[in-house]
Amino acid sequence: MGELRDTLGYLRDAVGAAVYVASYTDGEVSITQYADGPRTPVVHEWVDFREAAHASAVGKALLAQLGPTERLDHLNRYRMERFTPHTITSREILFDELDDRGPGQPLLDLQEYTLGTVCAAVPIGTGSEPQCVALSLPTPDPDRLQQAARVLRNEAVAVVLALLVAGEDLRTSIGPAAGRR
Repeated sequence: MGELRDTLGYLRDAVGAAVYVASYTDGEVSITQYADGPRTPVVHEWVDFREAAHASAVGKALLAQLGPTERLDHLNRYRMERFTPHTITSREILFDELDDRGPGQPLLDLQEYTLGTVCAAVPIGTGSEPQCVALSLPTPDPDRLQQAARVLRNEAVAVVLALLVAGEDLRTSIGPAAGRR
């Protein structure tokens, strides 16, 4: 796990934001690892991420890796509630966003989960379950988000390699990465 923690700490510093690894396990969204710091706080989870997959970059990146039946199963279990004025509540619009993007293009949360925070996530499935690497910025600055998302996309392969080296069950490894600043 040391390689993954080091990689996430490096990535946190490179993007200037809290970074996360998340997975879709047994039909549920879960954050399995993160790296934050005093200047790079994690997003406040005021609504369980399982219930907010439609409104978070993490959830969107995981849903994007599911087939239509699995997506509908998730959305039938968790209603698409409006958390902010920006939250997508239409399945059609959400599915278009998930499907109409280029390879490696990050999925975004533009203040959909919580006002004042923007996020980006890149799908990185490394096995049988969908995974992603994500970042959150405690500021609604679209230029900073685009720049950070570009770095995240370019460095995602390092996270994939660290996950493969770790080779552990990441569902039980939630916690901060080493080297918090």
